Amino acid sequence: MYIRLIDYDEQALVVTVARDGVTTVAAPRMCDSAAADVLRSIADQLDAGHPPYPCDPGAESDLRHEHAEPLGRGGSLDADRKVWTDGTGHTWDLSGRWAAAATEAEWEWSGRLDHLGTPVMSPVGSPDVHESLDVLRALYGPISPVGGRS
Repeated sequence: MYIRLIDYDEQALVVTVARDGVTTVAAPRMCDSAAADVLRSIADQLDAGHPPYPCDPGAESDLRHEHAEPLGRGGSLDADRKVWTDGTGHTWDLSGRWAAAATEAEWEWSGRLDHLGTPVMSPVGSPDVHESLDVLRALYGPISPVGGRS
């Protein structure tokens, strides 16, 4: 059993959620109205980041980090061939579609790179949704080429 102590004198707001969904909110250094504003802001951020398809958080939690080895910094793109080489030397064929284990959507390269130089992927038919390849792998992976391409 792991017990972590929370020093309420150091925290302005503490929210705990048990596995059964029971919540406890303590705001020893905030007024209740300010704490409610913070929690609403957090809720808005979570809603804005939710993908456009249903999810099952319980199922995803078992998969999230098993397949998310870092891609490494310093990747390079061969735009003509649509091949990206990550910082670890692994090549990614961006010309095809990719399936992610935790989504029913197929993903394709948007033609862009994020601020770290990682390909930005979108679910097919949802061009307004974007995830970098490393985030796609970490949250919804493992990923694999559709149709057997590598």
